[in-house]
Amino acid sequence: MEPFYEDSNSQFKSLIATVIEKTNPGMEEIVIASFNQSLGDNISPLLAYRGNDRTATNKAIQGVNLAKKPGGAYADTDFREAIVGAITQNSPGSPCILWIFTNNKNSPQNNKETAARNKEFYNWLQSEENIKRIVAYPYSMKVQGKHFQANGMMIYALAYGEPADEKLKKLIASGLPFEDQPARLKPLNADAITFVPTTVTGQGNFKAALGYDNHTLELQFDSSNKPEAAVINGVFTNNFFPYDILSADVSFSVKFQGDSHDIQSAIEPEQVSEIPTGKSSKPVQVKIGIPSLPSIWENPEIIFKSGYQVPAIMEFVLANQNLRLSSEFVKRMEELFPGDPLPEIFVPGESAKQSATSRPLVVNVMYPIWPLFVLILAILLVIAGIIIILKLFTGTKKFTVVVDGMQKTYILNIFGECPLYSSRSERIGNLRRGLFKPVVYLDKGRNEQIKIM
Repeated sequence: MEPFYEDSNSQFKSLIATVIEKTNPGMEEIVIASFNQSLGDNISPLLAYRGNDRTATNKAIQGVNLAKKPGGAYADTDFREAIVGAITQNSPGSPCILWIFTNNKNSPQNNKETAARNKEFYNWLQSEENIKRIVAYPYSMKVQGKHFQANGMMIYALAYGEPADEKLKKLIASGLPFEDQPARLKPLNADAITFVPTTVTGQGNFKAALGYDNHTLELQFDSSNKPEAAVINGVFTNNFFPYDILSADVSFSVKFQGDSHDIQSAIEPEQVSEIPTGKSSKPVQVKIGIPSLPSIWENPEIIFKSGYQVPAIMEFVLANQNLRLSSEFVKRMEELFPGDPLPEIFVPGESAKQSATSRPLVVNVMYPIWPLFVLILAILLVIAGIIIILKLFTGTKKFTVVVDGMQKTYILNIFGECPLYSSRSERIGNLRRGLFKPVVYLDKGRNEQIKIM
C-alpha cells in the first residue's frame, strides 16, 4: 500500500471519503480503522474514529498512515484478522457493511504458506453464514511510491447480517457508490438467472411479459379463454457477474400461493451451456400449468375489479453448475494487478455448484364487466325495495270519511288506528288501516251511515 500513501497525487484517502459520503449521506455511525497484521505493539485493526461527524471522519481518514514492523519494514497484511476484528470489536452482534480498501495482497507472515492461508480464509468467507454478501469493485488508480508502484486497488463490501445485505443490495441497485456493476463473490448459490419471455405458444390467447421490476413474469388472459397450460418461449440472462455459466442442469417448478396445487411445470432443454456474464442463453421453453379459476359470483372482489390476480413463485435450480471468470474481467484484473495471481476469493468454491433462483409470477385473469352491472342493478333494486317498504311502514296518508253526510279528514300510518267521530263529535268507533284502505269498526249499538273516500 506504500504508493497509495506516498504518491502526492494519490486520491486514495479522498476516494474513501467519497465512498462514505455516497453510501451514508445521513451519517449513521461510521467506524474508521486501518489494518495490517498485529505484531508486538502494532494492533490490527486499529481504530481511528467512531462517530457520525463528517469533519471528524475526514480528519481520521487523513490521519491514517502506513504501519511498519519493528526494524522499519512495512507490516504484513492479515485479512481474516482484520475482518473478524472489525466485526467483533466495532460491531459486535450488529449488522454492518464492511468496506475494505486494499491493494489486494493478503500476506500474513509474508511466507510460503501465504497461498494456503489465503485459500483457507476465502473458504471461510464463503461458508460464514452471517456474511451474507460480498462484492468487489476493481478500481483504477495509478500511483508511484519510493519503492513500489500500483495501477489500482480493490474495494470490497461485505454485508454482515440480513439488514446489511438488504441495504447493500439497494446501494448496488442505485449505482452507489460506483455506477459500474460490482463483481459478486457471494452468494454464488442464488439469483443466478432471469427468465426473459420472448413469445408464447399453445392453447388460448394469453400474453407474457416481464413486469416493471424486470424480475416478475406476468401472464394475462381472459377467463373465457383460459389455457390449461402456458407455454412460454424465452431466454435466460446470466446474472452471475463476473462469471460465465459454462454448463448446468436446469429444473423448474411453480408454486401458486404457497402450494404447488399439483401444477405441472416443465422446462426444455434441461441443460444450459455457454452463457456469458450479462448475456442471454440459447432459447428455452417453460410450461406452466394454470390452476382452476374461481367463479366470478364466489368472490365479490373479482366483480368489482373485473379481474383476478394469482401470485406465484417460479424456482429455477441450476445443478452441477460450472462457473468461470469472464475473460474480460480477468483481463481487467491483469491490468490493475500485473503479475499478481488471481485472489482465491474469485475462484468459485463448493457453494457455487448449485444455485436456486426464485422469481415472482403473477397470473392476471380478466373477467367480463357485465356481472358488475348486474350486481349494481340488483343492489339498486334492493335499495328501491327497501325505500318502498320503509315508506309504506313509516309514511302517513290522508283519508276522507263521510259520516251521515258530514266529511272529516283522518291521517293514518300503515296499520295505524284512530277514533271515529259522528257529526255531533261523539265517538262511534275506530278507523283502522291495513296496507291500503282503512276499515271502519263501529261500537256496539251504532248505525251511522259511513263512507270512506
